[in-house]
Amino acid sequence: MSGIGVRLRQERNRLKLSQSALGAIGGVETNAQGNYESGARSPKTSYLLRIAEAGVDLNYVLSGVRTDKSNAVHEGEGAGLKPVVDSHLHKVTDQLHRNLYGLIDALYQMAQLIEARSNDTLDEQAKAELDNMKAEAQSLAQASVRLIFVTSKLT
Repeated sequence: MSGIGVRLRQERNRLKLSQSALGAIGGVETNAQGNYESGARSPKTSYLLRIAEAGVDLNYVLSGVRTDKSNAVHEGEGAGLKPVVDSHLHKVTDQLHRNLYGLIDALYQMAQLIEARSNDTLDEQAKAELDNMKAEAQSLAQASVRLIFVTSKLT
């Protein structure tokens, strides 16, 4: 597996991406990306398919033989790479926004349920814990809205 890891690192460097950036594109944490590149772990198919969409030459990573399309990009010093990365950034941002909207909705519903439960509870300690949970849910919802706003500027 070490050959795959070395070639994966070469592809990441060719695309001028950090381990965390390629890991994010592939849907894994930075440490998992490092493990793939060191040969300590084998990447899953879903990861490989995601990074291929960002321009990684899977044929090269898996076999050591570059495809013609990848050679053209490699020789052209990143020619055509920006649209691929921008397209993937747009997809990831859209997915993040959908997930955050779902999270915000769930947090809103959770806050309402906690409030109803808190009103029905006579135990003061339980009320305090429920109020704390409600405040944290509201804080997470606010942070999610801010994240949507900030990431909207990326695309």
